[in-house]
Amino acid sequence: MLELREISGIYSGVAVQEGNSGIARFVRLSDLSDLRSGRAPKLATGQPPVVARALPLEEGDLIVAARGTTTDVCQAAHSWLGAFISLDLYLVRPDPSKVDPGYLAAFFDLPATQAAFSGNKQGTGLARLPKEALDSLIVPLPPMPTQRLIAELARSFHDEAALLQRLTNLNSILSRGALAHAFCAATASLNS
Repeated sequence: MLELREISGIYSGVAVQEGNSGIARFVRLSDLSDLRSGRAPKLATGQPPVVARALPLEEGDLIVAARGTTTDVCQAAHSWLGAFISLDLYLVRPDPSKVDPGYLAAFFDLPATQAAFSGNKQGTGLARLPKEALDSLIVPLPPMPTQRLIAELARSFHDEAALLQRLTNLNSILSRGALAHAFCAATASLNS
């Protein structure tokens, strides 16, 4: 077992200076919520950050919510590569020689890990997870083949949940259309 800081780089997000002329893209806290609920987030654009900790997202990076009742975590979506993270997020860049990013994402989603995150949050209202709590999180590290198996298992559950969400959305569209058609047919028969 190692602390997260020993197997990953951990970086705070940056302030977003939104603007139509900006070419940099930014992932915000609300984008994680959209992604988790099956909606496609639209990233903010703005001026490129000038601080050293502002790293563009790369393959395998994890994005961790710094605020909120739950600590949302996701792997950087392919369309997000090159974007920056905003202040209410942390960028966790796993060292692939030590930890599989999918394994680490699955570990972050475990109820015990989520409880540890919640227990470390500070402040009233929208409590914040301090970076130090993320840095010192103890991560169990089985052999890499086992990590990859766990990552694939987590990915299959995630894919299944996404498919079920898509089916639910399609069923809702279909049912509303069928009801609209039934109302139209019923109204047409009353008028004739």
